[in-house]
Amino acid sequence: MIPWKKFLILLICLAWLTGPRGLSTCFAQNEKKTDPPNTKQDDKNKTGDSKSEEEDKEPPLPKLEEMQTPSVEDLLKKPPVDWVVLETDQVLIVQPVYPRPDTLGKLEAALKASYDWPKAKSKEEQEEQREKRASFNFINLTLVGEKEDPEYRIQRQNVKQIVYYEDQILKRIDALLTAGDLKTAFEMLLFLDRRHRDWPGFDQRQQRLLFLEAQDKQKANQYVNALAFVEDLQSRVPDYPGLSKLAGEIIDTMISRAVKGEDYREAHHYLNRLATIFPRQATVAKWRDTFLKQSDAILQQANQRAQQNDYQQAFDLVMEASVVWPVNPRLRDALRRYQARYPVINVGVLETALDRSPYFLECNSTRRHAKLTQIPLFEVGKVDQTPLYQSRFFEQWEPTDLGRRADFVLRQSYATWESHPMLLAADIAQDVRARITPGNSAYDERFDSYVHSITTTAPFTFRIHFDRVPLSTEWLLSFPITSPPMFSAVVDDPQAARLSPQKKIGATSRFVIDQQDSDGSKQVSYIRAVPEPEGLRDYNVAQINEVRYPTFEKSFQALLRGEVGVLPFLPAGLVSYFKEQDEFNVVQSAIPLTHVLQFNPESKPLQILELRRALAYAIDRQKILTETLLHESNLLNGRLVTAPFYSGLQVYNQQVPQREYNFPLAVALAVASQKKLGGQFPTLHLLCDPNPEAQDAAQELIKAWRRIGVIVTLIPNTPEEAKKENLKWDIVYRTTAMTQPTMELWPFLTVGKGAEIKSLEIFPDWMRQKLIELDESTDWETATTLIKKLQRQLYSMAHIIPLWEIDQFHVFRTNIKGYADRPLNFYDNVEQWITTPVYPRGETLTSTQALTQ
Repeated sequence: MIPWKKFLILLICLAWLTGPRGLSTCFAQNEKKTDPPNTKQDDKNKTGDSKSEEEDKEPPLPKLEEMQTPSVEDLLKKPPVDWVVLETDQVLIVQPVYPRPDTLGKLEAALKASYDWPKAKSKEEQEEQREKRASFNFINLTLVGEKEDPEYRIQRQNVKQIVYYEDQILKRIDALLTAGDLKTAFEMLLFLDRRHRDWPGFDQRQQRLLFLEAQDKQKANQYVNALAFVEDLQSRVPDYPGLSKLAGEIIDTMISRAVKGEDYREAHHYLNRLATIFPRQATVAKWRDTFLKQSDAILQQANQRAQQNDYQQAFDLVMEASVVWPVNPRLRDALRRYQARYPVINVGVLETALDRSPYFLECNSTRRHAKLTQIPLFEVGKVDQTPLYQSRFFEQWEPTDLGRRADFVLRQSYATWESHPMLLAADIAQDVRARITPGNSAYDERFDSYVHSITTTAPFTFRIHFDRVPLSTEWLLSFPITSPPMFSAVVDDPQAARLSPQKKIGATSRFVIDQQDSDGSKQVSYIRAVPEPEGLRDYNVAQINEVRYPTFEKSFQALLRGEVGVLPFLPAGLVSYFKEQDEFNVVQSAIPLTHVLQFNPESKPLQILELRRALAYAIDRQKILTETLLHESNLLNGRLVTAPFYSGLQVYNQQVPQREYNFPLAVALAVASQKKLGGQFPTLHLLCDPNPEAQDAAQELIKAWRRIGVIVTLIPNTPEEAKKENLKWDIVYRTTAMTQPTMELWPFLTVGKGAEIKSLEIFPDWMRQKLIELDESTDWETATTLIKKLQRQLYSMAHIIPLWEIDQFHVFRTNIKGYADRPLNFYDNVEQWITTPVYPRGETLTSTQALTQ
């Protein structure tokens, strides 16, 4: 029996044989045979058993409408097949045909193009062209399921259409999209893209998938993801039907949520994204109008506050209005007026002085806080090998009686920019008497050993009598008067009235804490202790906001966005970047920051000299300094040091040789100390300054010590650790900026226990003796000789490990003026800082808060 498929093909052949003839004989034939399959059969066979004939008979070819789209599993796992649809709508299931896609169109185009071939030059070439031209009228097929002679050629004109395997995938994708199975549809699209890139219809399905994904994410309240799909689709098809409406709905919800949480920067960000892709969307106009009206209302409140002379509140309201809508046309004038009357500067910091941390010693935040809030009676104004002192409060001071008495005359008038109250002799006398009265909370044993008594001779003059001549009278009196002034120069001002009893103004206060969050971990605001009077032509900074960021990268971003105007800490790797920017000024501090390791005198393992020296020799200080801290920058100076103070001071002993990195010696010393510890090292605990440079260096130190077998763990700088009453530590990584080592070295070595005789009990006899001799010296030559010897001994015995000193840099926006060219401390001259407004940029909706920094 002849199979049904072959019989149908033979019928097509007969039709073409009996019909009109073209350029060549156009019939379907088996490519392996020149004749159709044998159709002769015995009459007896034809009249044979009907049942056996039915068993051998193949089913008829299916119609196109009967064909079912293959399932996902069939499409992915079974061999690919095409559907060749004949003129009778019957379907031949064949292996993939070529060329594809648009086989019929490409063959037709090839046939037409063949008429433009060059004229044949010989009969052989002519016959070859004729045969090749004739082949364009046929499609080569390989039937699926035929074991014998499956390969055929069929006339192109007998084929109505070809449903390719890829088209079947597209049909299945359509069904999946309709059913909402977006994940599977996406996987099928990927499969199709890998099989045949740019298949006709692929882009349309991908666009529909993006639209449905956006809708699906919107229903799931995943608005950020939904917006990402919308923007992707809009970049492909800007006028996709329904896309603008969907984008408006998504953005409207996101803005509403951001406004509810008072995150206007986020709201502006999403509004700007919507305006970029669909500027005429109704949601854009709606929210712009809403923000403008809200901002105008806040500006009206600011104007009312200013009329009541409450400029701080007026400025705060202007800032709030700028956050709500930074492109408000009324904002520029309001900002100019209120910023000029009440200048505010935002400072980006990594920690505030109110942060709870296990670091119990002085660090950058506490140094800044002390400098900002207090003015010592004497302070170092310049360092040129030796510190040179200056005073805000004294017109003159003169030692008499061979230094055993000193007379002081106080200033009776201050400049308008000075922010501290009027200081009287009685204020100083009260504080000094408290310091020399045993039992008083302010009693200072070391100060009492110098001062015998104090007498006031007039409201602005007093005299101090000394038991022994101090090496430096100015350093001895370099403390602030924290008690409230007996005569306050604080005017009746709304700002001062707002201060709580816990924020009383001291006699030498500069700025006081005005506002802070619950734990001081996000922002601390400082205002002048004494506001500037009305009627001045120019006003200096009235408020400093220290805004805390979790990492330097975040504070760096805030500076670039304009949230803050100053960064007190600038890592080495970014100094060159900011120096090249026109909108920033980089200022170098006059004193570098010295990094030093100090051992807990009460730690039993570290009382072993060999272990301390092993830790010292195991550190490749030059490598860590160059690669980890300076990042091999040529713009910074970093130096190895042998003392915990500035190497440019006269008292620094330049003759002490640097301890070189020596790994074999470190291992030998570690082995020797291990024997004294019973054969095993205990785990040591390292407490590290929160300074980012120190934290990075500490990690390298821990790695170096691990290589010699000493395990050191870093104590986390967290509030949880700070709550522990008995914090166990063995090593502390400190940063310091001493200007008077002869007086500051004693309290430094006692690790926070002060300069008392009792605090020396933890030291060996030779160290106690040296510190007392240094404290009792009365001339600079003797003191310099003693401290240089002490430096050599401390370094040799490895009681401390001085690491390096690194230049400090601060970065200011150019709209801030008045700071010192080479400040000793970050907040030097802070009362005279002047800031001018930085107006919001109209071309962006996200540059909020970039106004006063």
